[in-house]
Amino acid sequence: MARFVKHEEKGPYQIKASSGEVFYVCGCGLSKNKPFCDGSHKRTLDEDGIFVYEGEKRVKIV
Repeated sequence: MARFVKHEEKGPYQIKASSGEVFYVCGCGLSKNKPFCDGSHKRTLDEDGIFVYEGEKRVKIV
């Protein structure tokens, strides 16, 4: 059964390790390198509503 997951973030979460190293964790749900950000959130910047993503396609449902 498919699940509907709503991601409200349009960008990554910045995580700073105790070593000082900085990591960016995916917040949009589209990264192909989860849990890390790969820049896929740039596709979501113009969104206002709810979209379904399938590969490179995006369909607005609400």
